[in-house]
Amino acid sequence: MLGMSRLVQVRVRDMVTQGDSAIWAMRWEVTGPGGALFPALDADIKLTPAGEDAATLAISGVYRPPFGSLGAGLDRAIMHRVAQATIRAFTHHIGAAIAHPAAAPEAGHTRMLPEPGPWPDPATP
Repeated sequence: MLGMSRLVQVRVRDMVTQGDSAIWAMRWEVTGPGGALFPALDADIKLTPAGEDAATLAISGVYRPPFGSLGAGLDRAIMHRVAQATIRAFTHHIGAAIAHPAAAPEAGHTRMLPEPGPWPDPATP
């Protein structure tokens, strides 16, 4: 749309460790004209060993829907499903970058990473 920004700013804090887990705090938000029309996300990305050759990747966070109370109503009705699908795809892409690190530096766009499979993966316990 004319006058709408498609720029996204992602800020990540330094990694911290808790026990055997590595955690990165992040904020994702659209910047520039029209940025207030999109939700902002604050989340923690957590990587924990899950055996000798495995790890658990988890993302937990909250997002602020746009438009105040109107946005909260729309979120309850519809937008939370879009947010859930987006975070699932984001988690799959992070997992793909970890599992296939050779692809990550070349990935100027997420389409260069393997496409996410079904959620949750039936092979995952």
